[in-house]
Amino acid sequence: MYDIVADCSDNVPTCYLINDACVLSGKCLVSASALRMEGQLTVYNYRGGPCYRCLYPKPPLPEKVTNCSDGGVLGVVPGIMGCCFKALEVLKIASGQDSSCGQQLLMFDAQDAKFRSIRLRTKQASCAVWRENPHCHTLSGL
Repeated sequence: MYDIVADCSDNVPTCYLINDACVLSGKCLVSASALRMEGQLTVYNYRGGPCYRCLYPKPPLPEKVTNCSDGGVLGVVPGIMGCCFKALEVLKIASGQDSSCGQQLLMFDAQDAKFRSIRLRTKQASCAVWRENPHCHTLSGL
């Protein structure tokens, strides 16, 4: 029913579940996260780009992951990453413009008020979701 999914979850299992659903349905996933004074944003499964599992094939052990309720987050960081940048990417994609974060990870350091962008690797043939669902190879996402 929808063409774009915006992930607002705060735990790793949900991130994997949302990613897999997006890949299987051919939807792009706009994902932003925040922890302490840092934030990240990317768009997964967008125009042949990688999905979450392409970048993180195996979930980390639960004791290695910190969520916002345990690790804390400065309230303006989710606002900057989610309300501003994630919303902007969703609106750009919905209006037919290209996403700025389709194959890159935008990182925000609130302590130093700096942004950094990292180019992401391409969709991985070894990705469990793509490999185990051959019909997904023909889905282009948005």
